[in-house]
Amino acid sequence: MTIKQTSLIVFGPYEIPHEKLAKGTSKQITKENSKSFWDQQEVEQVAMKQGCYIFGLKVGKGFTPWYVGKASKKFKQEALHQTKLTHYNEVIFKGRKGKPVMFFVAKPSNLKKIPSKQINDLEKFLIQSAYYKNPELKNKQNANQPDWGIVGVIRGGKGKATMNAYQFKRMLNL
Repeated sequence: MTIKQTSLIVFGPYEIPHEKLAKGTSKQITKENSKSFWDQQEVEQVAMKQGCYIFGLKVGKGFTPWYVGKASKKFKQEALHQTKLTHYNEVIFKGRKGKPVMFFVAKPSNLKKIPSKQINDLEKFLIQSAYYKNPELKNKQNANQPDWGIVGVIRGGKGKATMNAYQFKRMLNL
């Protein structure tokens, strides 16, 4: 038996234009910033797609997720909508370090639509993963974390994986 799956790819990270406020490290994303985000040539390829998106902050070489959402219409309609900007601005206005960025998970090339069940499953998985990385995640619905982990494989804490764990991960494509 073969499993039919939808292949998705990651687009981004794309930096979101923002305003620096007079209060030191405080920042804000305005409607105008949102418009200029979608006007960027490299972002145009995802604007009309469906899928999931993650708003985060880039600090140094790392990223912290702050909001996971799904776009069942188009990313351009939903990812930087005014209601979402409220969540994002709560994060960056408080003076947290980092540049606001957006990742998108969608179909490759010119394919746009994803079945709604798959978008829902993907969003749930991404929220759980993001919440594990950042318990201060803004949207925590479906963030229930299993109360188990496998050291070196999944939710097992920090540290180098043993050879056994590495081989186990490889066997399961984790």
